[in-house]
Amino acid sequence: MNSQQPLLAEGEARGNSGYLATPALPADDTTAVASTVQQKGSATETFFHIVCISAGTGILQLPYALKQGGWIGALYIILAAAISAYTGNILVKCLYHKQGTRLRSYSEVVEAAFGRYGRVVARGLKDFNLLGVAGIFIVLAGININALVSGTPADSLGPQFWIAVSSVLVWLVIVMAREIHDVFVLSVFGTLTTVVMVLIIVWLGISDLEFVRVRPPTKLVDIGLAPMSLASICFSFGGNLNWPDLEASMQSPKRWSRTLALATAFIAFIYLCVAVVGYGVYGDLVKSPVLLSLPPGIPVVVANAMITAHVLLACPIILTAVFIEAENDLGLGSGAGFSACERIYSILFRTAMMLVIAATALLVSDFSKIVTVLGAIAASMVVFVIPVACYVRLFQGQRVFSSLEHAWCTLIAGIGLLCLVIGTSQAVAKL
Repeated sequence: MNSQQPLLAEGEARGNSGYLATPALPADDTTAVASTVQQKGSATETFFHIVCISAGTGILQLPYALKQGGWIGALYIILAAAISAYTGNILVKCLYHKQGTRLRSYSEVVEAAFGRYGRVVARGLKDFNLLGVAGIFIVLAGININALVSGTPADSLGPQFWIAVSSVLVWLVIVMAREIHDVFVLSVFGTLTTVVMVLIIVWLGISDLEFVRVRPPTKLVDIGLAPMSLASICFSFGGNLNWPDLEASMQSPKRWSRTLALATAFIAFIYLCVAVVGYGVYGDLVKSPVLLSLPPGIPVVVANAMITAHVLLACPIILTAVFIEAENDLGLGSGAGFSACERIYSILFRTAMMLVIAATALLVSDFSKIVTVLGAIAASMVVFVIPVACYVRLFQGQRVFSSLEHAWCTLIAGIGLLCLVIGTSQAVAKL
């Protein structure tokens, strides 16, 4: 979730700092800098990538998050969307903090701000978070498929078999995809599955409203559980680890800010639809995931199938971005410059990594719970705290921050640390 830039051709210079050498450009001319990307996508493609990556299984927990914090949780969704859009923009700005150069990845941004040791720590947190999420998605897909085939002859195969099948499906995609651009179709279908699931939840919830004789109680705000509600909602907007790759793959990188804003607004809209309908209809009796509160039947089965399809479609996008950065570090190149030998090495590398992920998911007891604990720490830092810290560090000598922007950055970092504490304590409590 990651470099999209190809290796330099023989004879081109690369500085010791790891910057990709480019001609001097105006500070706002990002299009020419990113022109070295071999395969580029439109703003529409980028929109679908963002939605597919960000709007996932977390959407099913939102009504319960409102149950925890009360109706004020609807404002938390808007706040989290604003934070997500802001950190996504400043992260990309950090890529261009030196005129005429573009850093290639999230890790290089951290290295520019905090040195090599900072990069090592951030890279470890980032890759663990993304690989862990991919592993959890594969486990979730296997478990859901096993539930969907319950009562059929395939019921006897068990969840482990379907986890293995899910791993193979993901592997087939990632060995064929060279760039983020290559998995565009997956993002489209992944987004459509999310939209269908949202429509089913809203439709069933509103339909069920007329059968609820006594409206379950709701509350405006629960001060005690409000921080936990905010943390749950903020985690649902995670995804900015992939933004450097997506921005680099755009035909017109100047459109990044607008595309990110539109995608984030769309995500916030569907989140609000599910959260408001789920909590409004079922109140403090709502369950997590919200599908458990809906009347059983074929629509719920379809919704379960949609979320299963979504995680299977999102997984290759996450892993492709991780593998691209790792392959560039290993000197395997990317894009149209791939030689046949490099392509073979890339396939072998991705296959080996998928074997490790699949084996871990299949053999490690409580894999999902362990990843959730460490993921709470990693996600809080790499999604909230580190982007703000890098932005302030890299631009403090180039511009004057207003008191309002200082306060906003401080708020984001504070929320990130709050998510770290609450997310970690929740995950540890479930062990």
